[in-house]
Amino acid sequence: MARACTICTHDNRDEIDAAHVRGDSLATIAAAFGVGKDAVRRHCKRHLSPALAAMQTAEQVERRATLLDRVEGLIERAEAMFAVASGAGRTAQALDVLKELRLQLELLGKATGELDTRPVTVVNLQTAPEWLAIRAVILSALMAYPEARAVVSGRLLELEAGE
Repeated sequence: MARACTICTHDNRDEIDAAHVRGDSLATIAAAFGVGKDAVRRHCKRHLSPALAAMQTAEQVERRATLLDRVEGLIERAEAMFAVASGAGRTAQALDVLKELRLQLELLGKATGELDTRPVTVVNLQTAPEWLAIRAVILSALMAYPEARAVVSGRLLELEAGE
């Protein structure tokens, strides 16, 4: 005759199952409830109810969801709440949901890069040390060709003047 599962007959079976669904390690569960790690593994594999196993899978998927997925989920829920509040004529509640939805859309825009709130940095290339060095090298290289140097110098002055 097969031995009864020590976890199934344990006084704290529900807590053990809940700990497993939460994602606690087998060693942690075994230590917390004074049972063997192998007994917990066998119990979870053979006797954990399908409903609890499904909860565990759903919870693990939710934990692994990306920030983007989670924000999009919040937006979907906020849109559903707005539809209910708006349809029921609860204007104040609908307005509150719209404010939250606006914040969620802003967060989504930042997460996807569609909304860039970083300050714009303006660089004047004419005064940039790199440009001044390049210009000096060009004009220096053209010293042997005075006509070409004059033409290039004139064009550079026109560009720098904004023409």
